[in-house]
Amino acid sequence: MPVARTHVGRVPLAELRQELDGVQLQLEDLAAERASLSRWIQHIGQHLVQAENQASLWQAGEMTLDTGDLFVLQGWAPSQAVPAIRDYAASLGLALVAEMPGTDDHPPTLLENPEKVSGGQDLVSFFQTPGYAGWDPSQVLFFSFSLFFAMILGDAGYAALLLLALFAGWRRLGRAPAGRRLRYLALAMLAASVVYGVLVGSYFGVSPPPGSPLAGLQILDINDYPTMMRLSVAIGVLHVTLANLITAWRQPGWLARLAPLGWGLAVVGGFFMWVGGPELVRLGTGGLIAGLVAVLLFSSARPWRRPADWGLRLVDGLLGLTRISAALGDILSYMRLFALGLASASLAVTFNNLAQEVQTAMPGIGLLFALLILLFGHTLNLALGVMSGVVHGLRLNFIEFYNWSVSDEGYPFRSFSKKEVNT
Repeated sequence: MPVARTHVGRVPLAELRQELDGVQLQLEDLAAERASLSRWIQHIGQHLVQAENQASLWQAGEMTLDTGDLFVLQGWAPSQAVPAIRDYAASLGLALVAEMPGTDDHPPTLLENPEKVSGGQDLVSFFQTPGYAGWDPSQVLFFSFSLFFAMILGDAGYAALLLLALFAGWRRLGRAPAGRRLRYLALAMLAASVVYGVLVGSYFGVSPPPGSPLAGLQILDINDYPTMMRLSVAIGVLHVTLANLITAWRQPGWLARLAPLGWGLAVVGGFFMWVGGPELVRLGTGGLIAGLVAVLLFSSARPWRRPADWGLRLVDGLLGLTRISAALGDILSYMRLFALGLASASLAVTFNNLAQEVQTAMPGIGLLFALLILLFGHTLNLALGVMSGVVHGLRLNFIEFYNWSVSDEGYPFRSFSKKEVNT
């Protein structure tokens, strides 16, 4: 190192070696203590699994009738498993009655999706399992969460580094079904992050030089505040509109579909009015008015039997219009995509500039300090970016999107099976 000699002290080497031996003895004592404290883990785990099996057996027993001469068992099963259950009952000479759930039943919810997009199931189950009569938002969350994470992380260098770590642990994650779902979700998140980072031209906070091939791929400028704000709000408009379209599609009749369609039209119309331009303002004003009129007239589920019902329906419509403030707040909430992405990019640039200034101010030893600043700064920024991407990416789905599309809450389906401890 091109630095002056540093004196480390007057402690003799023999004393340092004696201190090292003492530390090694302490490590051995700690290892023995750890072995003593953890020797019952396997035994405790086996008893815990036995207790869980007994609890599951008791719960199943609550759904049985045993009179000695007659034994009846009732339970929920996936529809695709009914043929196998029927064959099993026939082989034992048992009677089987398989019925679809009735209106008074409350069956559990079983989420099933193709393996490559099944990671969305874990996102859905993390917050709220939809009701049996609802719809499965797993695939929508899979792609929207990946996009939100990419915009918040906002750097192709960070994403490429995480992508290498993912490939390194790809086989290990594939050992369990949950790991296989997670790795495909992580792949989608990081691939979207690489693409978005290339589009905004950010590589560990460094922009590609003008005229380079990477500079030619940059079509967005993170420092162009008006454009990035419009992009974030446009994504929010599309997300909320999609939620209302799904809600409308699931309604039993056309009249019930007009209210969510009106909200979608009002949200798009308001966005056109905000973007500006004579044609867009005119088109947006018409869409906003038509959407709010649809909400006013068709938000109520009351029948049309008496003249008084018209007045009550109008009151329900006025109450429905009170969600205008909620719609505005939900749309503006998507601006956090731009704000957090800008914060991550600004921190990366700040650490790069700080490292460069230290190296310039302190020739020689400044190189070491600059490397330490870069290592610490980008590690911290990467950790904050990942945490923000996960937390706020989930928040935009679970609060803003669920607010317009998912209302009923259910409980997950868990098959009755015996658990064991792997030795």
